Amino acid sequence: MPGLCRFATGINVFDPKFNIAAPGADQSVYFPYTQKQKRLTGLHPQIEELLYSKEDTDEHIGYLADKNKPIIFSMARLDKVKNITGLVEWYGQNKKVRDLVNLVVVAGLLNAAQSKDREEIDEINKMHNLIDKYQLKGQIRWIKAQTDRVRNG
Repeated sequence: MPGLCRFATGINVFDPKFNIAAPGADQSVYFPYTQKQKRLTGLHPQIEELLYSKEDTDEHIGYLADKNKPIIFSMARLDKVKNITGLVEWYGQNKKVRDLVNLVVVAGLLNAAQSKDREEIDEINKMHNLIDKYQLKGQIRWIKAQTDRVRNG
């Protein structure tokens, strides 16, 4: 809510202490951050590419021009209930926040023609319109929903 929170710094997106494991999670995949030997550090270059490459692909749109800015990260279904487009619109409208942080969104598909869900199609089109309307390329990375079980954990 405006005026209640000011972002001064962000988090290191590679910091393992931000891993969250639900009760009953597979402990060969989800483990304490202190168990460094279990980390899949070989995936770091792939994750770095996913976050920071400048080219649009079938997996991501947009880029982050300033890699030193902290990241606001959101991952959810691309539907009206989760309101990812509301987050993107808020971000687009708030120049001060845009100057301070980047936005990374993992949600849905990137191409409306690939979806069969009417609501998702509407949200995909709205996302593209918002990125164009607020000229967010350089400040936003929209990554399609991830299904790679090894990389996702």
